[in-house]
Amino acid sequence: MQDRTTPRAAYLHTIDLCVLHYCRQTQSLQILLNQRDNEPFARHWALPGIVVNGDVEDRTLEDAVERLRRSPKVDMPLAWLEQVGTVGDAFRDPRCWSSSTFYLAILSEPCELAAHQRFVPLLEVASGAYKLPFDHNLLAARAQERLLSKSLYSSLPLMFLGTEFSAPEAVTIFSLVLQRPVLKTSIRQRLLKMSEAGYLRESGRKKQGDGGRPQATLESLRPGSLYLFDRSFLD
Repeated sequence: MQDRTTPRAAYLHTIDLCVLHYCRQTQSLQILLNQRDNEPFARHWALPGIVVNGDVEDRTLEDAVERLRRSPKVDMPLAWLEQVGTVGDAFRDPRCWSSSTFYLAILSEPCELAAHQRFVPLLEVASGAYKLPFDHNLLAARAQERLLSKSLYSSLPLMFLGTEFSAPEAVTIFSLVLQRPVLKTSIRQRLLKMSEAGYLRESGRKKQGDGGRPQATLESLRPGSLYLFDRSFLD
């Protein structure tokens, strides 16, 4: 029987967000980092996160995620959000045994960053070349894996482009997310299926594309909704 005078072991649970953004200037995916105020790892760059415990107002994980999204650590509208998983052990946080429920989020609109925020290349973080505290490199890698696997059979990469985009932009973002060239004909077939299903329609507008040529655009009729294709890119 446990001695009642023995203090209970400390434990922390956090909510962490892997917020991804498509940088058109560098043609790369980037991930949002927040500079930490407190120890451990004060002044280090890390994934934005918050602690969840009995002293906060959250009643559900969704409440906690929304509290983090509204906080200065993020404070951005998100085009997509999904839970990736939960990890935990006695080593990831130097203070105590801890766990984290972490999420993949996609930002489609340009946002002005605060001084304590920055975007860095996702590949550098997921590979560990850009070192983060705790196990945040692992969380970013798992979020990247989820993005890639789900993009094989869904319209998820289009979330990076906002509600209006051109077919060439769709080819570019799918190739970038899947980390290999994607055929134009394959993407156009998928966009056609989405249009037939009521997810997209021609906007009647054009935008400047690569080389300065105007490109016809499509607009989303169901923002925030995924379309699941009947065939994977691996089929």
